[in-house]
Parts: sequence; C-alpha cells; structure tokens
Amino acid sequence: MLHQAAKPEVVCISVIRDPSMYTRCLANNPHVNGYRLHAIDNQADNTYISIQYNRFLDAYDFAKPAWLIFCHEDFEIQEDLSPYFEIADQSCLYGPIGTWTKIYFGCFYLWKLAGVVNESRRDGTAPQRFGTFVKMGTPVETFDCQCLIVHSDLISRTGLRFDPQLSYDLYVEDFCIQANENHKIISRIMPFSCKHWSSSVAAERYYPQEQYLKDKYPNCCYTGTSSYDIGTPNKLRRCNAVVKRGIKKLLALTRSCAKSS
Repeated sequence: MLHQAAKPEVVCISVIRDPSMYTRCLANNPHVNGYRLHAIDNQADNTYISIQYNRFLDAYDFAKPAWLIFCHEDFEIQEDLSPYFEIADQSCLYGPIGTWTKIYFGCFYLWKLAGVVNESRRDGTAPQRFGTFVKMGTPVETFDCQCLIVHSDLISRTGLRFDPQLSYDLYVEDFCIQANENHKIISRIMPFSCKHWSSSVAAERYYPQEQYLKDKYPNCCYTGTSSYDIGTPNKLRRCNAVVKRGIKKLLALTRSCAKSS
C-alpha cells in the first residue's frame, strides 16, 4: 500500500502593522492551512522588520526542522506549496521573484527579472503582473523583500541573520548576498502563484539603505527588484546603470509630455 509523504513543517513569519490585511492574505488563507502562523505585532513601536525577524530566529527551537517563510502581511500565497517543498533543496534560499544579471560581450550588464508576482494597490485597484515565468530552481542573485523561504537547518548551520541596520527595505537582498558571499549559498526561484497587495514604488528611505550596502560591499555587486546595483559596481557596470536610469527618466518625461499635449 502506497503512503503519501508527510507534509513538511512550515512556519510563516510576518511583521504586522495592518491586521485586516494580514487576515485577508494569511490568517484566512486556505492555502496555508496546517502552517504555523507567527504574527509579530509591530503596531506599537514599529521596530525594523529585520530586527523582528532576527528576534524570531534567536528564539527559534532548531531541534524542530521546518521551512520558514518570511513574508509581508500583504503577501498572499495562492496555491499549495507542498509540491514545491517536496523537490526544494534545503541548502538553498527560495523566493517567488528575484533578479539576475546577464553580461553581453563582457561589458554590457543587463538586469533581468525572474519569477512572477501579481500586484495591485491595497484596495485591489491597478492590478498587474510583474516579472517573467521561470522554472523551479532557477538561480537568481537576490529576492524582493516581500517573501523569503529558507529551511531552519540552513539557518542553524550558518548562523545567518538579517542586517539590523536595514529597516524596511533591502534586508532580504542583503540576506541573499550574505548567504552567497560568506557561505556560497544559491538563491533560487520557487514559481508558485502569489499576489502582493502593494505597488512597487521605492520610498525615500530606500536610497540611504542602498548607499549603506554600497559601503558594506565594496568588492561585489548584485541586482535587486528595485536596484540595478546593490553593492559597489565596477566602472563599466556603473556606467551601464547611469545610462539605464537616464533612459528610464527620458521615457517617463516623454510619456508625461505626450499626455499633456
């Protein structure tokens, strides 16, 4: 008689500022039935998400192996993740969307998205699909902060933690960089259906944190969903980034002029 493999232990960790959004996306989500939901109430003191995640890891009982899903309160898992966990490598990091760099002719650096996330504003308006579908296990450089999946055994083995200097942005990207630079751990896409109830617009607080990572990583450079260069790029890559930003601003100005005419 065949027996189904037992579902793996899964813990979903979220830092909560909007309880109603958390209820919609996670607490009442049928796709996370059986998961242990660990909600961290952050309404009173609004502590950095990185610090709250570290507090969870510092208190975790690593004698109980589990997949740990660190995700935003407005991140909705839209399918059963069991088939993905059955083939996932516990020595890798996973996320639904990330970025990588393709280098042409040794001098042109092209920023590429991998993985797909449905997005909308918090009220459900302005829906869009963000990213490019890729197969399970596709390697990337970093993930977006909305979701990071890591096995507790990997955390126990490496002692990895989130950088407490990073408040509400780039803490997952930094986690991926730490993992790769210090432990040769690969970040891979887990292409499950999901939705982020938030628009992808970088706040002003983002840019000082981006500069902090340039100083932290003077000898390496990675891409992120909101950054062409996390860390310190070489001269060619820096030039590429300047040109890309210039083109992006020019296109935005062109669209604005077209609308006003």
